[in-house]
Amino acid sequence: MLSRRDLIGKAAVGAAAALAVGAVGTGLAATRPLRDPTDDRAGDGGADGAEHPDAQSAAAAAESAAPAPWELVAPYAAGSVVAYGWRLVDLTPVRDGSAVVTLVNPRGRAHRVHLCRNDGHPQGLVYTRRVDLVVMNQGYGDLPTEEHLGQAVAALAHAVAANEAGVADGVFAALLPHAARVQRFAAVAGPSADGKLR
Repeated sequence: MLSRRDLIGKAAVGAAAALAVGAVGTGLAATRPLRDPTDDRAGDGGADGAEHPDAQSAAAAAESAAPAPWELVAPYAAGSVVAYGWRLVDLTPVRDGSAVVTLVNPRGRAHRVHLCRNDGHPQGLVYTRRVDLVVMNQGYGDLPTEEHLGQAVAALAHAVAANEAGVADGVFAALLPHAARVQRFAAVAGPSADGKLR
């Protein structure tokens, strides 16, 4: 018997594949395999977390000057319906290693999707060659994702996959893998650090 998460993953792959058939010259989006709860690599982003303070200052200055990467999610724009009534209402500039998409359904329920770098070990619900789409629902990868939200995230991933080859490398350079973000920001105490992962 399939678990709800397996079913959502298969539906997301099917939605992404169906969208890919209808578009010419687009990239590929895929769902990640389920994480084995006995696998202790989940927190290993491959980064040692040590970064020179000058490098951190330069990165923060570059992030604050960059606009939101709307070209990555085109043709979606603020207010666009992505799938099943889920509307894209906001996209932040890349900050703290991710750009954050806010999706809202017709009932007003909002979910944030962090666009992180895919370093070969994606942790998001759906991922592309360069981007890992992580649904931030406080579930640490264990909560099921509502089916229509999963399909909206898959549709968003399809747009990202189609656009990522034409997006400036600086956008991807500013992204961090989700595991590296958790390692960097969860280790720092305080509400402002916690807010970077929401």
